[in-house]
Amino acid sequence: MTEPRHTPQPTIDAAQLIVADLESCQRERRRHFLPALAIVTLAVGGALLMMGLRPDLLAQPWWQLVVQCVLWVLCLIVFPAIGLGLMFPSRGARIGLAAGAVGLTMAATLGVPEPAMFGSDHHFQLAGGCGLMITVYATVVLLMGLLSGAFIQRRKASAVYWISAGISLTALTAITWQCPMTGAAHVVPSHLGVAAALMIGTSSIGVFVHRRRLRDRRATPTPDREPDRKPGPAGS
Repeated sequence: MTEPRHTPQPTIDAAQLIVADLESCQRERRRHFLPALAIVTLAVGGALLMMGLRPDLLAQPWWQLVVQCVLWVLCLIVFPAIGLGLMFPSRGARIGLAAGAVGLTMAATLGVPEPAMFGSDHHFQLAGGCGLMITVYATVVLLMGLLSGAFIQRRKASAVYWISAGISLTALTAITWQCPMTGAAHVVPSHLGVAAALMIGTSSIGVFVHRRRLRDRRATPTPDREPDRKPGPAGS
């Protein structure tokens, strides 16, 4: 007698399933990121062109202009991509990016420190105008982030801070290309100080939205998880 043949059962490749799931998540996040990036770029770029760029923009030292362009890439692409989960740099790379962004921001806004730049600034009375413009830029980008769901794309709360950094840095870099005043007495409180305050404010809003979304997800029943119920009487 011949023994019955056993049909081999198909094996499940767990690694392949995980990769496919990650790729699906990446596609979904790109669908959020690319349209939002285009709208923010058009909105900020349009505002810069309509209100006018600083007359000495191209007269700045070449290295300072390059640093400002690098900041545009960081605030519009790199930081949001990390916050959305499109990029996964190592811990050391993230620390380097954060520290480098701070140093580049100081160089882009203040240039090479000189004793004269810390003297009296006769234009200090215009500080309110710059602070208002930075707030307007940040509010526009923040609203876009809220509408696109940028703050709830990842489960880690730390992602919120990368998106908030992108928002405040976008507003700061925009005003740097508009305001020709370079004295520290004006730039530190009216540009850097306002941007730092906006970083705190947008982070607080982002954390609130993120936590509320996680709370809603936990409360929503899923096919493999039902909401907790108190045991009722038998037969009920």
